[in-house]
Amino acid sequence: MQFLVKHKINSMVNIIIYLKKEHSAKELVKYLLKEKLIASASIDEDNISYKSDNDNYFEEVYTVITSQSKSLLFSEIVKVVEAKIGEETPIISTPIVAANKIFDDNVRTKTIPI
Repeated sequence: MQFLVKHKINSMVNIIIYLKKEHSAKELVKYLLKEKLIASASIDEDNISYKSDNDNYFEEVYTVITSQSKSLLFSEIVKVVEAKIGEETPIISTPIVAANKIFDDNVRTKTIPI
C-alpha cells in the first residue's frame, strides 16, 4: 500500500485568546467569523489562571476563546483582536498536526483564501 503525504504550506492552528471578564467573547467571535479570520470557535468562561509574582501567588479569571484558523492569519487576528478590545491581549497558537477531511475542509473554506 502506498501512502502519500501532502505538505500544505498554509497549516491550520488553534488560536487561543485569553480575554478579561469585562470583554464580550461572543461579540469578538462573531466579528472574527464575519471577517473570515476563523472557521469556528468555542468559548470557555471562568477559566482560572494561577500566576506568581516573586513569592506572591494570585489567580486571574479569563474567558478563553479557542478557535481554528490558518497559521498565516495569526498576525492579522492578533491585530484585529487588540484593536477591538483596545488593549494587548494574551493570544497563542498551537499547530493542528492532523485533521480529518471534514475538519480540514471547514477551516480551508470558511477562512480568507491565502
